[in-house]
Amino acid sequence: MIDKFREKFVEESLDNINDLEEALFLLEKDMHNSEIIERIFRAMHSLKGGGAMFGFNHLSEFTHHLETVFDLIRNDKLKVSNDIISMTFEAIDQIKHLLQIGDLTDAGDIANQQAFIKRIQEVSNQEGSTSTASVGGSNVEQIAESDGSKTFLISIKPNEDILRNGTNPFYLLDDLHAMGDAKVVAFAKDIPELTQFKPVTNYSQWQVVLNTSESINEIKDVFIFVEDECEIDLQELKVNNVINSDALVALIDKAVADRVLLTKEQIEAIGEAGSGKEDDKKDGKRKVQLKEHKISSIRVNSNKIDDLVNLVSELVTIQAQLNLYAEKDGNSDIVGLAENIQKLSRQLRDNAFEISLIPLQSELMRFQRLVRDLSKELDKEIDFIIEGGDIELDKNIIEHLTDPLLHIIRNSVDHGIEMADERIKNGKSPKGTIVFKAFYSGASVIVQVIDDGKGIDPEFIKSKAISKGLIDENVELSRKEIFDLVFLSGFSTKETVSDVSGRGVGMDVVKKKIGEIRGEVSLDSEVGKGTTLTLELPMTLSIIDGLLVKVSDNQYVIPIANIEKIHAIEDVSFGNTINHIVSIGEEQFPYIDVREVFETKNEDSGGKQLILVKFEDRKVGLLVDQVIGEYQTVVKPLGRYLKKQENISGATIMGDGSIALVMDTNRMIHNNASKKYRTKK
Repeated sequence: MIDKFREKFVEESLDNINDLEEALFLLEKDMHNSEIIERIFRAMHSLKGGGAMFGFNHLSEFTHHLETVFDLIRNDKLKVSNDIISMTFEAIDQIKHLLQIGDLTDAGDIANQQAFIKRIQEVSNQEGSTSTASVGGSNVEQIAESDGSKTFLISIKPNEDILRNGTNPFYLLDDLHAMGDAKVVAFAKDIPELTQFKPVTNYSQWQVVLNTSESINEIKDVFIFVEDECEIDLQELKVNNVINSDALVALIDKAVADRVLLTKEQIEAIGEAGSGKEDDKKDGKRKVQLKEHKISSIRVNSNKIDDLVNLVSELVTIQAQLNLYAEKDGNSDIVGLAENIQKLSRQLRDNAFEISLIPLQSELMRFQRLVRDLSKELDKEIDFIIEGGDIELDKNIIEHLTDPLLHIIRNSVDHGIEMADERIKNGKSPKGTIVFKAFYSGASVIVQVIDDGKGIDPEFIKSKAISKGLIDENVELSRKEIFDLVFLSGFSTKETVSDVSGRGVGMDVVKKKIGEIRGEVSLDSEVGKGTTLTLELPMTLSIIDGLLVKVSDNQYVIPIANIEKIHAIEDVSFGNTINHIVSIGEEQFPYIDVREVFETKNEDSGGKQLILVKFEDRKVGLLVDQVIGEYQTVVKPLGRYLKKQENISGATIMGDGSIALVMDTNRMIHNNASKKYRTKK
């Protein structure tokens, strides 16, 4: 059981670290923001407390020293600096390592951690003493004032199910008592009759009048692990110490008898030097509402989500079988039932996929961290700007997307952005910019990585491809076709090996990886202005709405999201059969005969239909024998023997048990177009 809780702690801690990194990036831009500093401190406090609770002792010890630094910062005894932020980023890497392996056992690792802790202690000790000395006598007076006691009224209202989560509210009261002098008042809610009484249900709430020399932040830290399980109201009172006052005791007795909560005004009224209303208005009432309890989300194991999506996929397949049976039977009741089940399965499908979607933001911290670390390593100043981080994608797509994006961003930092002196010489700002942009486009998500670097000369790319024997020197290529050469295997513009981005090869791997998730990648660049890499991705991989078509004796599915229009062959004029150009009305479009692509029989089977599909910024026709109709498609992977089928992205099982292959129209059109300039082997 304890292992299960440890796993949950690690999972939650990784989320905590992600939040911590995000806060550090914000702090780097605004070093005096107290809210960000508090956010960082609380994240560290959670890691320290959880680590000690679940046996990560080295993690708890390490984080404790780091927490001390930010405790000094939030209490204005230490100033944020770039060195502190860089050290904290290093510390985060160590925390991740400790979460992965647990407590250290290797003597070398232990020595390294102790050396790191010593660095942290030196920062806190040296900086703290320097900060104190620099402000002279006025600082001594400030510390003396901060050591004076203050009185607080704290209201604690735990949720009814707090005991079920293993939380004991009495420990909170003990922690408050340890901070100073306290009076605790207990109030019971409506307690049910004995037959209805549940021992694991909380029926109580408390108020605490606390006199302490601790800061309000220290008091808030008592509740750091129960914010989601309690309503906490913390108010600072403008009175001297009234804890031992007879008037306070009488007020408490009356409140208990009347079952009415104490108020700030009642306690201030009995103080010897209570602040008047004018003082309240001058200084402002200090009331801190920590958090209102509201369960807006739950944590679910990703395997359970995968199981749910798989079950929904099977349901869609069975529902297709039911539709087929209903059509054959002809019974109106069964047809109506099949239609209702189809509507419900479609809604269930949509809900299941919404659950499996996660925001890109969950992975963006590692990209931001990569840019920060590499820019310092290469002595470049680079701003990394994120637009559309809240865009959501299937988690399986995001998992396959991370490595290609890391490679693309690494190339932008290493090859794209110039050194500061070169940028200044070319009339640019010394600081480079990389923009990560994501947005929806129909049923797809577009992800772009844009840099304002030196760009790529298309003529240089073409000459490089010719010298490597990738294309014929006499071939005529459009600007886009030239940039597509970058994705050919063996192509590289980098002459020397770089520690950052390797040997310059890998864009062919990027294209392959993106292709595996039915995505497309393209590049555009302008010399002296920068480069844009664009990824077009599906939102989900498992189920799509498709158009079922027939080519010879085989059935294929074309994703409906890619289809613009369907034309009967009578409305189409085939002008140039050599270059495959078709005329529809006054417009002309290139087309592909799907029979030729799949090398099927060429006998005339009667009427054909032309399907116009979107490809980049134009439309291309696909010539098929017959359009059968719309079909809700469960996409299954092809397996290792058929993985190299470039024109097919998967397969689906039809209602009658037959197999239909899912066309990858983008890759089919791209491959067909590229034949004209690729060297034959």
